[in-house]
Amino acid sequence: KLSSYNYFLFSDVELGFTGPCGSCRQTLAEFGLDLDVYLINIKNESKMYKLRDLLPVAFIPHDLEKSRANHYVIE
Repeated sequence: KLSSYNYFLFSDVELGFTGPCGSCRQTLAEFGLDLDVYLINIKNESKMYKLRDLLPVAFIPHDLEKSRANHYVIE
């Protein structure tokens, strides 16, 4: 099992950076929120973010193990 992961996202934008879409961010969260995400633009400039900074309130596998509260119907 690998102890760390990196994710690289290349884009063809000239100014700024493009991050992964929400669906991709959620999928990446299953590998852990401390994942390093590198955004790289057409000028080969890069920025690194922790996934937890790009997806601050992620639903992760650990959430499935939490005890359930009573469910209430709001009318």
